[in-house]
Amino acid sequence: MQIIFHIDLNAFFASAEISQNPDLEGKPIVVCRESRRSIITTASYEARKYGIHSAMPLFQAKELCSQLITVPPHFQLYKTLSQQFFELISSFSKKLEVASIDECYVDMTEYIQHQHIHPYQAAKDIQNHVFKTLKLQCSIGVAPNKFLAKMASDMKKPMGITMITNRNFKEKLWHLPVGDMHGIGKKTVPKLQQMGIYTIGDLAKYENYEKIRTIFQKNTFIVYQRANGKDFSKINYEKNELKSVGNSTTFENDSHDEEFIKSVFHSLSQEVSNRAKKRDLVSNSISITLKYTREKSKTKQTIIDQYTNDFDIIYATALLLFESIYNGENLRLVGVSLNNVVHVQGLNIQLSLFGKQGNHLSHHSQTDQFIHQFNEHFPDMKVMKASSLIEDDEIQKKYLKNNE
Repeated sequence: MQIIFHIDLNAFFASAEISQNPDLEGKPIVVCRESRRSIITTASYEARKYGIHSAMPLFQAKELCSQLITVPPHFQLYKTLSQQFFELISSFSKKLEVASIDECYVDMTEYIQHQHIHPYQAAKDIQNHVFKTLKLQCSIGVAPNKFLAKMASDMKKPMGITMITNRNFKEKLWHLPVGDMHGIGKKTVPKLQQMGIYTIGDLAKYENYEKIRTIFQKNTFIVYQRANGKDFSKINYEKNELKSVGNSTTFENDSHDEEFIKSVFHSLSQEVSNRAKKRDLVSNSISITLKYTREKSKTKQTIIDQYTNDFDIIYATALLLFESIYNGENLRLVGVSLNNVVHVQGLNIQLSLFGKQGNHLSHHSQTDQFIHQFNEHFPDMKVMKASSLIEDDEIQKKYLKNNE
């Protein structure tokens, strides 16, 4: 039997802001522009205790909570954290379907069987890993199909784990109001209630099948099956190829030590390379991010003349970009990313179609050529392949000492 997880980031935009500014933790905050006419995008769970919710006008929310904190949205932050979230989840299982910016379905069957682990423990491991790595809370639903997994993840928030099985779904679902069923819109609820259908259990009764046909028409059988715990839709993971492969880290203490910062770029570049190689992804677009404060950051991107996932090229390019924009200020975060990645197989097909020249170079030849050109242009920044450290005992000792 398949084991499906639905993983939902809790109050995502608000949690993302808190992850960058821990002083907001435990406080009632809303994400929206500071304007009387603003509409709330997301409310933290502390704000929700006052009856505040998304789509509520800000002026009404302030009437409910005088201590309410308004945080302007930072959509690039949300996009970056979302990408990192999906990358993290894909390290457990590649059979992942993105449902929205803050939720996904994952087929965990093979992982659980291979690890000989209970599904609840696997969910707990993911939940802890997401929080430790990204400082984001998530709720997880565990079930034999997508519909039940989605229903389960909504039952305990924040940081909840709920398991629904073929044996207990009636107990978990049938007493719930019909409006709580995933896929039933607010406008549909009054129509069902007029027919005497108030709960999901009522919707699951065969004697009501002809009644609901007038409402759901061609989708009637799907709704009826789901109310009875059945859902045959598959995880659509083929459409979820990563658009970028990146990694970033926040320093324990702000730093302007260039040697330390470059050593961090070294580690990040290695991780990005490993992730890209694991998925057979390459790119000719490399970018770095420097974050000075919560509000101030810089990002710079460059296009190189070859597609790659090679560590040496990623690292050398990251250093080049760093030197071009760094001004000596304290940094709190740095990141490296391969952007607009493509699958190696698809790239090879494209190259053969358009007859691009130069692809005959071996992997090592491409790397050596790039580093040679880099060192010619920037003689003060000696760059070498990591493997070359083995050939120089003194450099190797220094490198190992700095990374102990």
